[in-house]
Amino acid sequence: MLIDVKIPTVGESITEGLLAEWSRRDGDVVKSDEPLFVLETDKVTMTINAEHAGRLKIQVPAGAAVTIGQVVAAIDTEAVQEPESRRAGEPEKKEAAVAQTSGPPLNPIAGLPSAKAKLAVMAQADEYSPAVRRMLEEYRLDPGAIAGTGREGRLTKEDVVRFLEASAGDGTAGPEGAEPTSQRANEPTRAGRTEAGAGPRQTRVAMTPMRARIAERLLLAKNSTAMLTTFNEADMTGVLALREKYREGFKSRHGVDLGFMSFFVKAAVDALKAVPQVNAQIQGSDIVQNHYYDIGVAIGGDKGLVVPVVRDADTLSFAGVERTIADLARRVREKTITLADLSGGVFTVSNGGVYGNLLSTPILNPPQSAILGMHAIKKRPVVVDDQIVIRPMMYLAVSYDHRLVDGREAVAFLKRIVACIEDPERMLLEI
Repeated sequence: MLIDVKIPTVGESITEGLLAEWSRRDGDVVKSDEPLFVLETDKVTMTINAEHAGRLKIQVPAGAAVTIGQVVAAIDTEAVQEPESRRAGEPEKKEAAVAQTSGPPLNPIAGLPSAKAKLAVMAQADEYSPAVRRMLEEYRLDPGAIAGTGREGRLTKEDVVRFLEASAGDGTAGPEGAEPTSQRANEPTRAGRTEAGAGPRQTRVAMTPMRARIAERLLLAKNSTAMLTTFNEADMTGVLALREKYREGFKSRHGVDLGFMSFFVKAAVDALKAVPQVNAQIQGSDIVQNHYYDIGVAIGGDKGLVVPVVRDADTLSFAGVERTIADLARRVREKTITLADLSGGVFTVSNGGVYGNLLSTPILNPPQSAILGMHAIKKRPVVVDDQIVIRPMMYLAVSYDHRLVDGREAVAFLKRIVACIEDPERMLLEI
């Protein structure tokens, strides 16, 4: 029985998307709930699982634009996969059939070694997606030399592109003399490209739905709000000492690391309670005051930045916040995050410090009225009790909608966060 595989509904406002990649090949036998394909929309990238077991018949290739409800494949539920034991025994039977039992030595069949090598390459190539196979063949690359970051270490198109970019300067992108089969006649020679900078001078790809959505929201924030940023710095000595003292016990007790984000999420909640104007939003001609504390945490994914939400962060312990963030980050990596996980936040915390960023002006995440930007921790000379000492310092930035939040309130909000971070015990005691 053939059962259609359709693009599922992932949100009321989402009508189309991009079939980013197939997790299985055409003709593969899939199991129920096994990852089938990756769907990328303007708001979320997620993995769609098979609803039925059977043999897959792909009808829409990877990279195609799709609409909600569109049929992209079919699953033949009556197909039965050949038993593994039988397939494993076939080579032995064939080998036994040609094994020599007596008589003079037999010479190998002409062309057999090269045929075996070709079959081995073909078998290996079947492990990769069509886009990856095409690039491996076009640039004559050795897949064993490229580190795979996909599921179970599989190569992705991005892995091959990064390898080509990294090896372009030293000419190691392929065997000596290898050229892409699609090279045009009027393109410069390999030697000429190496002198002027190996690789193509330009590439052009369509903007993904998520990247287009990110661009749209960034422009919306810049053009529809009166955004202003205020800065301060926090002495991280207390947080670092607390983490060092309780790191092992915390991990042993709660099964998760004690990171920095839990301190800043809890500090943001404390500051939102102290300065409630920041926990408000403009909707039309109305000001909507929020009385809950769903905090967005910016997480970098392979398709762009997403902001899943830690629900009711005021009711969670430090361990609860860390577990929730770890779970959200895992689902972003595995592309199982849902649209519901990304909606409803009242405030966002973004940690640019993980990339080594020293200072930035974060952009609002509409309809929220403020966002906190964390940055790298750097040891700097500061004055403490009229003495110059070296302390681990972090610059903090709060961007806010000046239509709703005045400068005095923004400064008070950020100073409250600094106070919580520099004296983290006060958050534990809720004072």
